[in-house]
Amino acid sequence: MNRPFLALAATIAFASAVHTAQRHLQHRQFLELAVHQAHGRMLEVATTHPDLDPIWVRNHPNHVKEGESGPLLVCQWWLEFWRTGLNLGVFTPAVLRQNAKNFMQDPAALKAWALSRHGRARQCRGRRDRMYVALLNAAFEEAGGPDQYPECELEPASAL
Repeated sequence: MNRPFLALAATIAFASAVHTAQRHLQHRQFLELAVHQAHGRMLEVATTHPDLDPIWVRNHPNHVKEGESGPLLVCQWWLEFWRTGLNLGVFTPAVLRQNAKNFMQDPAALKAWALSRHGRARQCRGRRDRMYVALLNAAFEEAGGPDQYPECELEPASAL
């Protein structure tokens, strides 16, 4: 008499676990899709209007020339994309580490991180934000960023 009841209970528990796992996977896929769609829209705007945001020129007049604002804006959006993805759990630290290493090969990316990294470090709100800054700082230092932009190490950076 107990065996049919135990079999039914085990079946219900298994079905519940499968359902929970599927819901988690669907939620994660929805988050990934939302992050990628938002990033695609941002990149579309940045590539069609490269002079859209002169904030880099205004905030760093000694370091940023007029034509560099567009590429730096695209770099800023990549940085925000990865921060958001890491915070949502879409990206793992290993994926971000590899992306950051490749990203820092671009001179505009090195400059964007050099000018904004201290402000980003001050704005860290949690463990994942601190991990994000640490991973990008490691890639920045590995790519020789502090040697290329020593003047950015001494002056306060904006909180972009």
